[in-house]
Amino acid sequence: MATQPLISVIVPIYNAEGYLERCMKSLLSQTLSDIEIILVDDGSTDNSGVMCERYAQQDDRISVFHQPNSGVAATRQRGVDMAQGLYSIHVDPDDWVEPTMLEELYSKAMESDADMVICNFVAVYPKKNKLSIQKIGDDLSPKACLNKLLQNKIHGSLCTKLIRTALYRKFDIRFIAGLNYCEDYIVCAKMFMQDIKIAYHDKALYYYDQIVNNHSITRKYTLDTLRQRMRFVKELQKVLEGVECVGISDTITNVALECYKHRILSSVEFADTFEAYRDDFMRSNYKYKYRIVLRMAASGYQAIARMIS
Repeated sequence: MATQPLISVIVPIYNAEGYLERCMKSLLSQTLSDIEIILVDDGSTDNSGVMCERYAQQDDRISVFHQPNSGVAATRQRGVDMAQGLYSIHVDPDDWVEPTMLEELYSKAMESDADMVICNFVAVYPKKNKLSIQKIGDDLSPKACLNKLLQNKIHGSLCTKLIRTALYRKFDIRFIAGLNYCEDYIVCAKMFMQDIKIAYHDKALYYYDQIVNNHSITRKYTLDTLRQRMRFVKELQKVLEGVECVGISDTITNVALECYKHRILSSVEFADTFEAYRDDFMRSNYKYKYRIVLRMAASGYQAIARMIS
Protein backbone atom coordinates (compact mmCIF):
# COMPACT_ATOMS: atom_id res chain seq x y z
CA MET A 1 0.00 0.00 0.00
CA ALA A 2 1.56 3.27 -1.18
CA THR A 3 0.31 5.55 1.60
CA GLN A 4 -0.42 4.89 5.25
CA PRO A 5 -4.03 3.73 5.68
CA LEU A 6 -6.14 5.52 8.24
CA ILE A 7 -7.22 2.31 9.96
CA SER A 8 -5.96 -1.26 10.14
CA VAL A 9 -8.69 -3.82 10.79
CA ILE A 10 -7.28 -6.98 12.38
CA VAL A 11 -9.31 -10.17 11.96
CA PRO A 12 -8.01 -13.26 13.86
CA ILE A 13 -9.30 -16.35 12.09
CA TYR A 14 -9.56 -19.99 13.07
CA ASN A 15 -12.00 -22.36 11.33
CA ALA A 16 -14.40 -19.54 10.49
CA GLU A 17 -15.64 -20.68 7.08
CA GLY A 18 -19.26 -20.74 8.27
CA TYR A 19 -19.46 -17.04 9.10
CA LEU A 20 -16.38 -15.27 7.69
CA GLU A 21 -18.31 -14.09 4.63
CA ARG A 22 -20.78 -12.12 6.76
CA CYS A 23 -17.94 -10.44 8.63
CA MET A 24 -16.03 -9.59 5.46
CA LYS A 25 -19.11 -8.25 3.73
CA SER A 26 -19.55 -5.74 6.56
CA LEU A 27 -15.89 -4.71 6.38
CA LEU A 28 -15.83 -4.34 2.60
CA SER A 29 -18.98 -2.21 2.82
CA GLN A 30 -17.35 0.42 5.03
CA THR A 31 -18.01 4.03 4.05
CA LEU A 32 -14.40 4.82 5.00
CA SER A 33 -12.36 3.36 2.17
CA ASP A 34 -8.82 4.29 3.25
CA ILE A 35 -8.31 1.18 5.36
CA GLU A 36 -6.37 -2.06 5.34
CA ILE A 37 -7.84 -5.40 6.41
CA ILE A 38 -5.40 -7.85 7.96
CA LEU A 39 -6.57 -11.47 7.96
CA VAL A 40 -4.49 -13.73 10.20
CA ASP A 41 -5.27 -17.41 9.64
CA ASP A 42 -4.29 -19.30 12.77
CA GLY A 43 -3.75 -22.72 11.21
CA SER A 44 -7.38 -23.29 10.19
CA THR A 45 -8.25 -26.84 9.15
CA ASP A 46 -11.34 -25.84 7.15
CA ASN A 47 -11.57 -23.58 4.09
CA SER A 48 -10.92 -20.34 5.98
CA GLY A 49 -7.40 -19.97 4.61
CA VAL A 50 -8.58 -20.41 1.03
CA MET A 51 -11.35 -17.88 1.59
CA CYS A 52 -8.83 -15.38 2.93
CA GLU A 53 -6.66 -15.71 -0.17
CA ARG A 54 -9.70 -15.25 -2.37
CA TYR A 55 -10.61 -12.01 -0.61
CA ALA A 56 -7.04 -10.74 -0.98
CA GLN A 57 -7.16 -11.39 -4.72
CA GLN A 58 -10.34 -9.36 -5.01
CA ASP A 59 -9.25 -6.30 -3.00
CA ASP A 60 -5.68 -4.99 -2.64
CA ARG A 61 -6.52 -3.48 0.77
CA ILE A 62 -6.56 -7.00 2.19
CA SER A 63 -3.43 -8.75 3.47
CA VAL A 64 -3.36 -12.40 4.51
CA PHE A 65 -0.95 -14.07 6.94
CA HIS A 66 -0.96 -17.79 7.65
CA GLN A 67 0.64 -19.32 10.74
CA PRO A 68 0.64 -22.65 12.61
CA ASN A 69 -2.11 -22.78 15.21
CA SER A 70 -0.87 -20.59 18.06
CA GLY A 71 -4.01 -19.34 19.81
CA VAL A 72 -5.97 -16.11 19.58
CA ALA A 73 -3.48 -14.01 21.59
CA ALA A 74 -0.61 -14.78 19.24
CA THR A 75 -2.93 -14.26 16.28
CA ARG A 76 -3.99 -10.81 17.44
CA GLN A 77 -0.35 -9.94 18.11
CA ARG A 78 0.61 -10.94 14.58
CA GLY A 79 -2.06 -8.57 13.29
CA VAL A 80 -0.80 -5.69 15.44
CA ASP A 81 2.78 -6.35 14.32
CA MET A 82 1.69 -6.14 10.68
CA ALA A 83 -0.61 -3.12 11.09
CA GLN A 84 0.36 0.00 9.11
CA GLY A 85 -2.70 2.12 9.87
CA LEU A 86 -2.70 5.30 11.94
CA TYR A 87 -5.35 3.61 14.07
CA SER A 88 -6.28 -0.05 14.42
CA ILE A 89 -9.21 -2.12 15.64
CA HIS A 90 -9.97 -5.83 16.03
CA VAL A 91 -13.01 -7.52 14.49
CA ASP A 92 -13.72 -11.16 15.26
CA PRO A 93 -14.74 -13.33 12.27
CA ASP A 94 -18.05 -14.45 13.80
CA ASP A 95 -19.16 -10.84 14.31
CA TRP A 96 -20.01 -7.96 12.01
CA VAL A 97 -20.09 -4.17 12.08
CA GLU A 98 -22.19 -1.24 10.91
CA PRO A 99 -21.10 0.08 7.48
CA THR A 100 -20.29 3.48 9.02
CA MET A 101 -18.37 2.12 12.02
CA LEU A 102 -14.84 2.98 10.93
CA GLU A 103 -15.79 6.37 9.53
CA GLU A 104 -17.63 7.35 12.71
CA LEU A 105 -14.87 6.19 15.05
CA TYR A 106 -12.16 7.87 12.98
CA SER A 107 -14.15 11.13 12.82
CA LYS A 108 -14.54 11.04 16.61
CA ALA A 109 -10.81 10.44 17.02
CA MET A 110 -10.00 13.39 14.77
CA GLU A 111 -12.40 15.84 16.38
CA SER A 112 -11.23 14.99 19.90
CA ASP A 113 -7.56 14.22 19.08
CA ALA A 114 -8.07 10.90 20.87
CA ASP A 115 -5.68 7.99 21.19
CA MET A 116 -8.61 5.65 21.80
CA VAL A 117 -12.29 5.84 20.88
CA ILE A 118 -14.78 3.52 22.60
CA CYS A 119 -18.23 2.68 21.24
CA ASN A 120 -21.17 0.52 22.29
CA PHE A 121 -22.17 -2.86 20.86
CA VAL A 122 -25.12 -5.18 20.35
CA ALA A 123 -25.02 -8.72 21.70
CA VAL A 124 -26.90 -11.00 19.29
CA TYR A 125 -28.85 -13.88 20.84
CA PRO A 126 -31.18 -16.48 19.24
CA LYS A 127 -34.43 -14.81 20.31
CA LYS A 128 -33.49 -11.15 20.71
CA ASN A 129 -30.61 -8.71 20.68
CA LYS A 130 -29.29 -6.83 23.68
CA LEU A 131 -27.90 -3.32 23.45
CA SER A 132 -24.80 -2.99 25.62
CA ILE A 133 -23.91 0.56 26.58
CA GLN A 134 -20.49 1.28 28.03
CA LYS A 135 -21.09 2.92 31.42
CA ILE A 136 -18.29 5.42 31.03
CA GLY A 137 -19.72 8.58 32.56
CA ASP A 138 -18.09 12.00 32.31
CA ASP A 139 -14.60 11.12 33.53
CA LEU A 140 -12.62 9.78 30.58
CA SER A 141 -9.23 9.87 32.26
CA PRO A 142 -7.19 6.66 31.87
CA LYS A 143 -7.33 5.98 35.62
CA ALA A 144 -11.12 6.32 35.70
CA CYS A 145 -11.47 4.07 32.64
CA LEU A 146 -9.21 1.45 34.24
CA ASN A 147 -11.43 1.34 37.31
CA LYS A 148 -14.58 1.15 35.17
CA LEU A 149 -13.04 -1.72 33.23
CA LEU A 150 -12.32 -3.55 36.49
CA GLN A 151 -15.90 -2.89 37.64
CA ASN A 152 -17.35 -4.30 34.39
CA LYS A 153 -18.68 -0.89 33.36
CA ILE A 154 -16.44 -0.84 30.28
CA HIS A 155 -16.33 -4.00 28.19
CA GLY A 156 -12.86 -5.51 27.87
CA SER A 157 -13.05 -6.36 24.17
CA LEU A 158 -10.80 -4.53 21.71
CA CYS A 159 -13.52 -4.84 19.07
CA THR A 160 -15.24 -1.72 20.40
CA LYS A 161 -12.05 0.33 20.68
CA LEU A 162 -10.24 2.22 17.94
CA ILE A 163 -6.65 2.63 19.14
CA ARG A 164 -3.76 4.67 17.81
CA THR A 165 -1.52 1.89 16.50
CA ALA A 166 1.73 3.52 17.62
CA LEU A 167 0.67 3.09 21.28
CA TYR A 168 1.36 -0.65 21.14
CA ARG A 169 4.98 0.05 20.28
CA LYS A 170 5.40 3.21 22.32
CA PHE A 171 4.36 1.48 25.56
CA ASP A 172 5.52 -2.02 24.57
CA ILE A 173 2.03 -3.44 25.02
CA ARG A 174 1.75 -6.97 23.70
CA PHE A 175 -0.69 -9.83 23.97
CA ILE A 176 0.31 -12.61 26.34
CA ALA A 177 1.03 -15.73 24.29
CA GLY A 178 -1.06 -18.70 25.35
CA LEU A 179 -3.68 -16.61 27.15
CA ASN A 180 -6.76 -17.32 25.05
CA TYR A 181 -9.44 -15.87 27.31
CA CYS A 182 -9.75 -12.12 27.93
CA GLU A 183 -6.41 -11.62 26.20
CA ASP A 184 -7.74 -8.31 24.90
CA TYR A 185 -8.96 -7.27 28.38
CA ILE A 186 -5.35 -7.37 29.59
CA VAL A 187 -4.30 -5.15 26.68
CA CYS A 188 -7.11 -2.71 27.49
CA ALA A 189 -5.98 -2.56 31.11
CA LYS A 190 -2.40 -1.84 30.03
CA MET A 191 -3.61 0.92 27.69
CA PHE A 192 -5.63 2.51 30.50
CA MET A 193 -2.48 2.60 32.63
CA GLN A 194 -0.81 4.99 30.17
CA ASP A 195 -1.15 8.74 29.68
CA ILE A 196 -3.52 8.59 26.71
CA LYS A 197 -6.55 10.61 25.60
CA ILE A 198 -9.81 8.65 25.46
CA ALA A 199 -13.06 9.55 23.71
CA TYR A 200 -16.48 7.91 23.80
CA HIS A 201 -18.83 7.55 20.82
CA ASP A 202 -22.27 6.82 22.27
CA LYS A 203 -23.51 4.57 19.51
CA ALA A 204 -23.68 0.78 19.00
CA LEU A 205 -21.63 -0.04 15.91
CA TYR A 206 -20.46 -3.62 16.57
CA TYR A 207 -22.54 -6.81 16.56
CA TYR A 208 -21.23 -9.49 18.92
CA ASP A 209 -22.66 -12.85 17.82
CA GLN A 210 -23.57 -15.17 20.71
CA ILE A 211 -24.94 -17.92 18.47
CA VAL A 212 -22.76 -19.27 15.67
CA ASN A 213 -19.36 -20.07 17.19
CA ASN A 214 -20.27 -22.71 19.75
CA HIS A 215 -16.64 -23.89 19.99
CA SER A 216 -15.42 -20.59 21.42
CA ILE A 217 -13.96 -20.74 24.93
CA THR A 218 -16.36 -17.94 25.86
CA ARG A 219 -19.41 -20.08 24.93
CA LYS A 220 -18.80 -23.45 26.61
CA TYR A 221 -17.53 -24.25 30.09
CA THR A 222 -15.07 -27.01 30.99
CA LEU A 223 -12.17 -27.46 33.38
CA ASP A 224 -9.93 -25.99 30.68
CA THR A 225 -12.23 -22.96 30.59
CA LEU A 226 -11.69 -22.50 34.32
CA ARG A 227 -7.93 -22.87 33.94
CA GLN A 228 -7.92 -20.15 31.27
CA ARG A 229 -10.06 -17.90 33.48
CA MET A 230 -7.74 -18.36 36.45
CA ARG A 231 -4.67 -17.71 34.35
CA PHE A 232 -6.32 -14.50 33.18
CA VAL A 233 -6.95 -13.47 36.80
CA LYS A 234 -3.34 -14.13 37.78
CA GLU A 235 -2.02 -12.23 34.73
CA LEU A 236 -4.30 -9.33 35.59
CA GLN A 237 -2.99 -9.33 39.16
CA LYS A 238 0.56 -9.05 37.80
CA VAL A 239 -0.40 -6.15 35.54
CA LEU A 240 -2.10 -4.28 38.38
CA GLU A 241 0.65 -4.85 40.95
CA GLY A 242 1.54 -1.50 42.51
CA VAL A 243 -1.17 0.34 40.54
CA GLU A 244 -3.67 2.48 42.45
CA CYS A 245 -7.04 1.11 41.35
CA VAL A 246 -10.14 -0.70 42.58
CA GLY A 247 -8.44 -4.09 42.13
CA ILE A 248 -9.73 -7.44 40.89
CA SER A 249 -12.66 -7.98 43.27
CA ASP A 250 -15.37 -7.81 40.60
CA THR A 251 -13.27 -9.78 38.13
CA ILE A 252 -12.55 -12.73 40.41
CA THR A 253 -16.12 -12.71 41.72
CA ASN A 254 -17.40 -13.03 38.16
CA VAL A 255 -15.01 -15.94 37.48
CA ALA A 256 -15.93 -17.71 40.72
CA LEU A 257 -19.67 -17.22 40.24
CA GLU A 258 -19.51 -18.65 36.73
CA CYS A 259 -17.61 -21.68 38.04
CA TYR A 260 -20.05 -22.11 40.94
CA LYS A 261 -23.06 -22.06 38.62
CA HIS A 262 -21.56 -24.70 36.32
CA ARG A 263 -20.93 -27.10 39.23
CA ILE A 264 -17.71 -28.56 37.84
CA LEU A 265 -15.71 -28.51 41.09
CA SER A 266 -16.22 -30.48 44.27
CA SER A 267 -16.45 -28.61 47.55
CA VAL A 268 -12.75 -29.23 48.27
CA GLU A 269 -11.68 -28.26 44.76
CA PHE A 270 -13.69 -25.04 44.85
CA ALA A 271 -12.18 -24.07 48.20
CA ASP A 272 -8.67 -24.88 46.99
CA THR A 273 -9.19 -22.69 43.92
CA PHE A 274 -10.89 -19.66 45.47
CA GLU A 275 -10.02 -19.59 49.19
CA ALA A 276 -7.46 -16.81 48.67
CA TYR A 277 -10.15 -14.57 47.16
CA ARG A 278 -12.78 -14.71 49.93
CA ASP A 279 -12.21 -11.08 50.94
CA ASP A 280 -12.36 -10.01 47.30
CA PHE A 281 -15.84 -11.51 47.02
CA MET A 282 -17.02 -9.35 49.91
CA ARG A 283 -15.45 -6.19 48.40
CA SER A 284 -17.08 -6.73 45.00
CA ASN A 285 -20.10 -4.88 43.68
CA TYR A 286 -22.10 -8.06 43.21
CA LYS A 287 -25.32 -8.68 45.13
CA TYR A 288 -24.77 -9.47 48.81
CA LYS A 289 -26.35 -12.91 48.36
CA TYR A 290 -23.76 -13.91 45.78
CA ARG A 291 -20.90 -12.56 47.88
CA ILE A 292 -21.97 -14.59 50.90
CA VAL A 293 -22.56 -17.77 48.89
CA LEU A 294 -19.15 -17.56 47.23
CA ARG A 295 -17.38 -16.84 50.50
CA MET A 296 -19.04 -19.86 52.10
CA ALA A 297 -18.19 -22.11 49.15
CA ALA A 298 -14.60 -20.86 49.12
CA SER A 299 -14.41 -21.71 52.83
CA GLY A 300 -15.31 -25.34 52.14
CA TYR A 301 -19.05 -25.11 52.78
CA GLN A 302 -20.33 -25.46 49.22
CA ALA A 303 -23.17 -27.84 50.20
CA ILE A 304 -24.55 -25.33 52.70
CA ALA A 305 -24.06 -22.49 50.22
CA ARG A 306 -26.16 -24.32 47.65
CA MET A 307 -28.96 -24.73 50.18
CA ILE A 308 -29.37 -20.97 50.42
CA SER A 309 -28.50 -19.99 46.85
